[in-house]
Amino acid sequence: MSPDAFDNRFYFVIPANSVKDVDFSEVLESELTLRYNSDSTKTFLCYESVSIPSSLTSINSKEGPYTNEEVSNILNDSDWSIETENLASEEDILV
Repeated sequence: MSPDAFDNRFYFVIPANSVKDVDFSEVLESELTLRYNSDSTKTFLCYESVSIPSSLTSINSKEGPYTNEEVSNILNDSDWSIETENLASEEDILV
């Protein structure tokens, strides 16, 4: 995939309690694939367009829009880290 493949993708970080207001036909995620921060108070959404999807314009307290590089930096922060010590290993699942 070329480095420019994500140039037309933009991201918003939104409060978790605003997920109910999202029209998932306007974004690239589904309600089942959302990733939340470590305390489950925020999630992020991606869309491919210059225009902000209408369901996102009405969400208060949203952060962004961010580019792919900007949201990657945000998601690498400890607030978005997944604690791996409590996750089952592949060997545990197969046993």
